[in-house]
Amino acid sequence: MIWVIFHKNRKMTQEEAYSYFFPEIRDNGQEYCKTCLIYAYPATLNQYVETWTADGLETTNYAKEGDFVVRNLQTECQEEYIVPCDMLYSRYKFFYFYDQGAVYIPIGKIIACRYYGSELEFIAKWGRLMSLKPGDYIACPSPNYTEVYRIASQEFFETYQKIID
Repeated sequence: MIWVIFHKNRKMTQEEAYSYFFPEIRDNGQEYCKTCLIYAYPATLNQYVETWTADGLETTNYAKEGDFVVRNLQTECQEEYIVPCDMLYSRYKFFYFYDQGAVYIPIGKIIACRYYGSELEFIAKWGRLMSLKPGDYIACPSPNYTEVYRIASQEFFETYQKIID
């Protein structure tokens, strides 16, 4: 179970969040696969995207050269976020072209644990604040395990399925 006490006015860096959460995720997390189709289209340089979930603003980001804007198609909020090109093609498989982009099938996996601490914010891998609330999941993408990020509780259950051995 993940509990954390962190000063409300100080934000955890990604390195601190990784150091704190990854051992718990590694030792007690379970493996999940994403099941939600996504729509992705090429982002414009410096395009600003806000990621909204059922419980509010999760994070923001600015696109870099070659990035994509991704929208989860099978969640209530159809949250959008930015992913680099290499991440798109390592975590999703092309399904069909649509509008200015394409629909993709997820192939990526994560390990994740439920978070039971107080509400906090930390710096995500892309350098922007990400909220973390009680009941959310803190996740790490397999197989590299190089970052941690939040998946809001409702969106987690709309998007992920536990992998049964």
